[in-house]
Parts: sequence; structure tokens; C-alpha cells
Amino acid sequence: MGLAKLMKATIILPRIETQDAVSRLADLEWFHPLQNPSEHINPYYDDLLTKAQRLYQDIDEVVKMLGIPQETGVMATMFKGAPKGKYDYSADDIQDFIADLEDRGKEILEGPKKLLEERSKIERQLEEYRNIEAVVGMASTLNLNLDAFRKLRDFFAGLFVIDSEDESEIRKSLEDLAIYSTKLNENKTSFTVIGSSEDSERVLKVLRSFGVNPIQIPTNMPQNPSEAYSLAKAKVKDLETRNEQMDKELKKIKQSMLTKLLSLQEAARVAKDALEITRKPGGTKNFAVIEGYIPHEMEPKFKKLTSNYVSIIEDVNHIVDNNNNSHQGERDKQEPIPTLITNKKYIQNFRVITETQGLPRYGEIDPTPIIAFVWPTFYGLMFADLGHGLLLFGLGMLFRYRGNGRLRVWGTLIAASGLAAAIGGLATGEMFGFHFEEIAILAPLKEIPVLGNLIGLLSVSELTFEQVLKILEVSVAIGVVHLLMAFFLRLRIDLKEGNKMMAYTHDIPAIIQYLAVVSLILAAIGAQYDIIGMFLSWDHNEPVPWLTVLFGDWVTVNLVAKAMPPVIIACIAITIIGGMREQKHAIAHGREPEGGGIVGLVVETVMVRTIEMLANTISYSRLGIMLLVHTALLVTVIDAYESGAGLAILIGGNIGIMMIEGLIVYIQTIRLHLYEWFPKWYKSDGVQFKRLVPQMLYTNLVWNHDDDKNNKKKAMKTTTAPTTTTTAPSPAATT
Repeated sequence: MGLAKLMKATIILPRIETQDAVSRLADLEWFHPLQNPSEHINPYYDDLLTKAQRLYQDIDEVVKMLGIPQETGVMATMFKGAPKGKYDYSADDIQDFIADLEDRGKEILEGPKKLLEERSKIERQLEEYRNIEAVVGMASTLNLNLDAFRKLRDFFAGLFVIDSEDESEIRKSLEDLAIYSTKLNENKTSFTVIGSSEDSERVLKVLRSFGVNPIQIPTNMPQNPSEAYSLAKAKVKDLETRNEQMDKELKKIKQSMLTKLLSLQEAARVAKDALEITRKPGGTKNFAVIEGYIPHEMEPKFKKLTSNYVSIIEDVNHIVDNNNNSHQGERDKQEPIPTLITNKKYIQNFRVITETQGLPRYGEIDPTPIIAFVWPTFYGLMFADLGHGLLLFGLGMLFRYRGNGRLRVWGTLIAASGLAAAIGGLATGEMFGFHFEEIAILAPLKEIPVLGNLIGLLSVSELTFEQVLKILEVSVAIGVVHLLMAFFLRLRIDLKEGNKMMAYTHDIPAIIQYLAVVSLILAAIGAQYDIIGMFLSWDHNEPVPWLTVLFGDWVTVNLVAKAMPPVIIACIAITIIGGMREQKHAIAHGREPEGGGIVGLVVETVMVRTIEMLANTISYSRLGIMLLVHTALLVTVIDAYESGAGLAILIGGNIGIMMIEGLIVYIQTIRLHLYEWFPKWYKSDGVQFKRLVPQMLYTNLVWNHDDDKNNKKKAMKTTTAPTTTTTAPSPAATT
């Protein structure tokens, strides 16, 4: 669980056999190729890549024209469900795989392509006849032959349809020509102009200034406007009927071949991407060098698949140590080691939350398992209602079992949040805004021993001052634990990286200072918020919330108020001294010191960090505030319902609160992670491990390598570094 241990794998082989090596790496799947391109090419490999690109383009074009999405949408998943099932592909190598895809593509795409081409032809004709219908329709009452106008040589005659209000102005512009007009309706008038051939350009220019062009009927149609309009109208009706039939046929094909088309597209994309990524490996003209990373568990399979080539496997931890010992400039030039997150199925779903901030570096702590526990806790506290939680859980499970891809992941996330909200609803004793005592079927739950103690633990039934204060105290307590977790994680990282200076002068003082700040906050609560008095007088012998319970009655407000300020000052002094030493170290190594010098360091340590600790802690009060807002809204809905507003208000109000509050609670939960927790310890600049063959939704790909045939090839050695485990070459290979 967490981050997978990686090995750096290198293959050296004749460049002409690159496609065979790619086939074997595709069989491995878990191979993250390094981009180290060279100017040397393999013509056969390029031809293979061109085939794969052309094949994918053809398939993708058909899929897009059919309107098939890559992943099923939310509404379609809810009512229809995502496509299910996978298609199997078996190939000896990448060449055989592409050939199989081409054969399947011809068979599968032939029907849809033919229908799509026919529909495209019908749509073009339909557009053409609709335009004719629109143009000729205004003059459809005229019974004259426009073909006679075209036969005139010495004269010009044109038929136009103009706005009736423009007729007088047009007549003034063409008053020296013969003009005949007929009113077609209230707004339109047919306008026929007759003049010499030299007048044609002037007539057209005048009419175009009014946005009018001469009526022209295609030569393959009757030149009589009335007859042409009737024919165009009949054609449009016929083509619309044929287009509807074509859409129905395409819809049937889309439904019957949906998974098959998606599988074909997915497989073609895998073949294209695998060849594109490994197109120009490094090396010389005759020999190629393919480098990448593999999980440690895949080392035996990698050795077996690449036994015919020289393969070198290096421990990534050895590479990391070398990078740490190198200069900053050299480290910047080196390509970062990718991060492969491997968690249990449930925990893996919360990776989407981790990715909102960024992936961890290789060797860094993966926050996903922590988020998998903390996220539902936060969401359940802010959205606490048994009824709302169960509905949200049901929605999440619907997406989980009917969806695919990322929607399936989000379904698990929603279900976990809903289950936590239902448990939170037990703690508050609320269901759809009603108290458990008001629901007869839920009243006996209080008699169950363990469950009865949970119900009403965070009661919000009356929203009294004591209830509100208790909820806010619990919220701040959760925030303190969450922030302390971040501080300790930062300490662990620095100790693991050997950065003892940072650990002793920054991390440990920060933890002690934060505990001191929290202690003062609790002392202020114990002193009934007499903040000045608890520092200046010795009269506050009240117990300190939580601290007195944990450590005994000797812990009082007086003790905490007098002891904690010196602790905070000492922590600040240690941090400043450590920061000064870090700045001197940076200058000695030719780097620009961070923090703006000694003044900036003092200001940041004394003011910024202390205030930031206080603000971060108070920020977690939003956990309780959102619960109170949620409860207040439900109280409003229940009051309206009990006042006679009707069942529609009760149902609609609950749905509205679920939608609005559910989104707001999601935003607040992710905000606490992104702004309060992650910045304390998480660098989030990792590089994702990209498998050569990604996980596919609709395709099972099986490689059948002919090992007997490959064993006849020239045997070559396999070297493992840095432990230097070497397989010696056979005598035949040496010869």
C-alpha cells in the first residue's frame, strides 16, 4: 500500500528489431518509457506506426460521427447504465496486433461507414433543396419561365424578391429601365427588371445594396418558380423521411455495436500510443537503447520477456542516492523518477483527491490512505443526516455498479461520503430534519446498547448555546489532530531525507509551538475568554478543557497561561537561528538565500507562522458551522411543512438542501485539504507513472510470444545493477 518500489530497466538491441521489443514491453504493460529520442529511424517501424495512426483515425472518425462518448455520462449511467463487457484480442506481436485490428476494422466499420456516407449524402441534398425551397418560396405564386431570361443576348432581365417598403427607392435608382412588380404578400414584392446587357452590372449593384440577389433555379429543375417550389418541397419531405429512417438504422447499429466499437477504438489507440512513445529510442544507427521504469514485482517477467536482448536493471534507490549527492544543476537536468501509487481498491478511489493537489514524489509519503479516512469523516460531520446520507450512499452505489471509468471511482467516493453522513446523522439524531424521537420506527434504536450511546452524541435538536459550543469544540479538536498529523509527516520526511538541520530547527519547534498555541486557546476557553486576565493575574485556577482531563487537575489556566508564552518564544528563537544557518549555508554554496534575509526571517517566524497556526486551527470550525447551517436549513423546511405548506415543500426542500449543501460541503472538505493540510508537508510535484499499455475498459489483450522460435535467436546476457547480478553468455553467444 502506498508507492510502489521501482526499478530502472534498459534494453539494448538491434534497431531493426525495435518493434519486437515494443511487443514484449506491451506484454509487460507496466513499463514507463523514458523519452530519449535520437535521429536514427527504423523505416519498417515508421510504416507500422503510420498504419496504426491511420487505423485509429478511421475508427475514431466513425465513433465520433455516431456520437459515441468515450465515457458514459451521469444521466445515461443513472437511467441506462454504462456499456458492459470486454472483447478479447490475441496477438503474437505488435505487427500481428495491428493486422488483426485492420481485419476487424474492415468487418465492423463497413456497415456503419456505408450508412454514415449515405446519411451524409442525404443531408447535403436536404440542405440544397431546403435552400432552393427558401429562395423560390417567395416567388412560388409567379407562373413564368426563367429559362427565357437566360437566352437573352442583347437584353438583360432579372427576377428579384424585395421588401415592399424598399420598392419606391429602388425604382428611383432604376427609373430609366422597364420594371414590373407584383405584390406577393404584405412584406414581399416580386421585382422584374428589363434593360440592355450593359445595364446588368448596375442593376445587380443596386439590388445588392438592399441585400437582394436574383432568383436562380438550378438547371436540373423546372425554371418555373411555382413548379420548382413544388418539386423542392416534395424533395425536402422525401429526404427528411429518409433521413429519419437512416437515423433509426444508425441508432440500432450504435446500440448493437457500442461495446465492440469502443473496444476497437481503445485497442487501436493503445497500438498507436505504444508505437509513438517508443518510435525513436536512443542509441546508435544500428543499435537501439530503450529505457524506462518497471515495478519491482515485474522484474522476473521483464527478464523473461527480454531474455533475447541485453537488459540492465538498476535499483532506483541507488539512482536517488546519486541524485542527492550530485549538485543542484545536475539534479535539475535529470529526469524525475515517476510515481506509481498502489493502494487497496477502496483507498485507490481517493487518489482523485490527491491528484487535485498533485502526485507525491517518488519516495515521498502517499497521502491517499490518510485522505481515505479523513475525507469521509469531514464530509460526514458537515452533512450529518441519516436520510440524506443513505440517499447519497445509494446514488454513489448506483454510479459504482452502473458506471465505468472515472464515474465509477467518483461513485465509490460519493458512497463513502454518504455512509459517513448517515453515521453522522446517527450522532446528531436527525433524519430528513426530523428528530429520531418523532419517527416511530427509529425510536427503538436508542435501546440498542452501543448504538444508543452514539445517537444524540452531537445533538442539534434545540440549537442551544451549549450544543453549538460543543460542536465547535469537536470541530477544532479534529482540526488540531489533522494539523498535527501534517507537522509530524513533515518531520518524518526531513528525517528520512537526512535533513537534520531542518528537522531540529524547524519541524520539532513548529510542533512544540503549535501545541503551545493550542494550549493557550484551550486556556482562553477555560478562563471564559478572559484572555488578558489569564496572563496578568493569578486568579484563574479553572481547569483547561481536554488538558486537565488528560494530565490531571494540576493543569490549570494559570499554569498554561504562564508557561506557554516562554515556550513559544524559545521555539521562535530556535527557528530563527536555524534559518540564519540555512541562509549562510546557501550563500556558501552560491545559492540565493530564501526568506528575504534576517529581517524577513524574523517577521515570518514571529508574525506569519504564529498567526498562520491560529488561523489554520480556527479554519476547522467550518466543520461544525456547516453542520449548523445544514441543521438550520432543515429546521426551516420542517417548520414550513408543519405550518401547512404541504408535502411538496418537505420533499423539494430536502432535495434542494441535498444538492446545494452537498456541493458546498464537498468544496469545504477539499479546501481544508488543499489550503490547511497539504501546504504543511506535501510537495505534490511528482510525475505520474504512465504504463505503456494503460488499463482498458472494453478490451482484454493477450500476447502469445513464440518462445521456442525466439530461443533460436542469438543468446545475449542480462545484467542487473547496482547489485551486479549478471547472467553469463552461453558459449554459442560468445562465439
